[in-house]
Parts: sequence; structure tokens; C-alpha cells
Amino acid sequence: MDEASLYQISISTLLVGWFIALILVWVRYDRLKHGKLLLTAILLWPLMLTDEWLKLSQMHDGLSFLIGTTQFVPVIIAATLLLSIRQLTIKKYANNGMLFFIPALLLAAGQWPLLMLPEETKIAFLYSPPAGDILTNWPYIAPYLFGAFVMLSYAVHSAEYLSSYHFYLSDQVVDIDMYQFRIANNGCYVLIFVAMLNLLILGLVIFNWQPFSQWQQVLNISNAGALLFLMLILLEKRRISPTPFTEAEFDKNAFTEEQLRATLKQAEQAIIKYKAYKRKGLRIEQVCHVAELNPAALALATRFILKRNFRAFIYHYRLEYAKKVLMRTDQKVTSVAKRLGFNSEKYLSNMFIKYIHMMSRKEQQKPNQP
Repeated sequence: MDEASLYQISISTLLVGWFIALILVWVRYDRLKHGKLLLTAILLWPLMLTDEWLKLSQMHDGLSFLIGTTQFVPVIIAATLLLSIRQLTIKKYANNGMLFFIPALLLAAGQWPLLMLPEETKIAFLYSPPAGDILTNWPYIAPYLFGAFVMLSYAVHSAEYLSSYHFYLSDQVVDIDMYQFRIANNGCYVLIFVAMLNLLILGLVIFNWQPFSQWQQVLNISNAGALLFLMLILLEKRRISPTPFTEAEFDKNAFTEEQLRATLKQAEQAIIKYKAYKRKGLRIEQVCHVAELNPAALALATRFILKRNFRAFIYHYRLEYAKKVLMRTDQKVTSVAKRLGFNSEKYLSNMFIKYIHMMSRKEQQKPNQP
């Protein structure tokens, strides 16, 4: 397979992926909390490949003013995906979304020198991008370099949002498997890798250490592919549970011990009254809503008073309920496990064994009573 065929296949594959993303966002728009941001990213995505469209269509003579002028688009898309991940993982966040688009505006403004170049020079850049001699070629290379640094920063920031979300997940939901962002992490890591690859290639180009005549084409296609991959991941059907408290609120000194104990007592009363432990996918926010409590206070109460997280707190009630059902009825373990959100009969059995051992140790630690 020659280089031209591989190039056409790559562009065609990306275009098919974009059509799939466009259809998915159209169908699922009303169910996506981050729908507006994702739709914006998907509609802007084709502009990332403007130079490649001009090469494929051979229409560069009439549209030469567009050559190399859309390098701010990947930065805009990276910002919208970062804000999408923030909406999915955090409930309380600063209203500073527009600040993330400032680098894109700076990049767009910084591309004015490129517009001033003669048409013949820009067409030559399109088919044979320059390398080395940075003092002369900076109007063409600098936007790629700045965009790569910004994309790397946004990709790392997105990965940090997901990492923080997963760290607090067991403090706010019971069935964590239903709320994990397994593939989204991989999408962020792919974007980080591609941004670092951009910087490596640009380093070779700036210092002209290694001849690389198609570096612009490689950067455009790899950036488009990485951002499209993350967009498709964020279009996945999923349950979401944005963390309902900030790191500042999740501080032991934010509440007194009396407040935490009172919170725990109210929560236990609500859980028993509404039999909340039976609900698959139970979130701490749902318990706090019916009990009129602060989610941060309840999460802290379970962690520092009971020495367990919210998930283990609810599992205690589930296991007690399962024990009663199995002892008093002829229901199968599989049926009870499925109803209470346990992954399998074996998982429920293992949980029972651990729970019984834990309760036995607690009984042994109590002082003898008459």
C-alpha cells in the first residue's frame, strides 16, 4: 500500500468516525448533561483538517488564505472536552469556563502573520512544510508548538478530574461499577501521548535533526484522531454521579463531631425508613435529599466515625437484609444478589464471609456484659 492510499484511508476513516459522532450526539443530545459542549466540539472538528481537505480537493488556488489558519480549532475542541469532563465529574465548580478558551483566542490572533504571506509561499508550505530556520519559519511552526503545549495541559487536567472523581467515588455511590469512567481515562492518556508526540516531532522540525517532510500532515491527522476518539467515548451511554462536594468541604475540621454524629443518625433513620439500601445505583445525594443533609457531612461521618466509606456503610444494611431474606425464605442466593446489586452469587458469599468475620471481631472486642 503506497503512502497516498494510506493517507486517503486515514482521512476516510476519520470522516466515518465523525459521522458516527454526529449521529450519536443528535440522537442522545437531550440525555447528555454536556450535550452543548460536545455538539460544539463535533461541529468544529472538520475544521481541524482544513489543510488536508485543500490538498485532497486541489482547491487551494482559490482558498489559499485558509492554509494553516485553523490551528486554534484543536485547542477549542480540547477545551470543550475538558469542560465536558468537568461537568460529568464535579457538581460544584467555578463559573470560569470561558477562561479555557483564551489560549485559542491568542492562537487565532497569533496566526495573523501567516495570512500576510504571499499565496505562492502558503501553497508551498501546504505541500512541503518548512523545517529548521525558526527565525524565518516561526509564523508557520509556532502555532503548532503553542497548540501542542495547550492540548497537553488540557489533557493532563482532564485526567486529573477523572482521577479525583474515582478517588471519591466510593464515598458517594454504592455500586461503583455503574458510575466508573473506565474508557474515558484511556482517551485522556491517548490525548496526552499525542500532544507529547507533537512536541517531539516539532522539536525535530525546529532543529532540523531529522528530515521529516510530512510532519504537518502527521500532526493534523493524529490530533484529529485523538480528539475524535475522546469525543466518541464521552458520547457513551452512562450513569453519572458528579461529586457533590469539593475537596475543601471534605475536611474533617469543616464539621464538629457532634454535627457528624447527628448527620449519621439522621441518615440511618432515612435509610431504614425508605429502605434505600435496596435501591441499585444508590447515591449519597439521594440519601441526603430525603434526609435533608449535607453530602460532605455524611461522607465525612461514615469515614471518620464509622471508619468506612459510604459504600461500605450501605453494604452493611444490604448484607443484613440479605441475611434475613435467605434465613426466612427459600429464595436463591443468585436472586438476592442480583436484586441488591451484587455482581454474582460468589461475590455475595465472599462479602458474607468478610462481614461475619468483621462482626465477630467487633463482638469479641466488646467488654463482657451480664
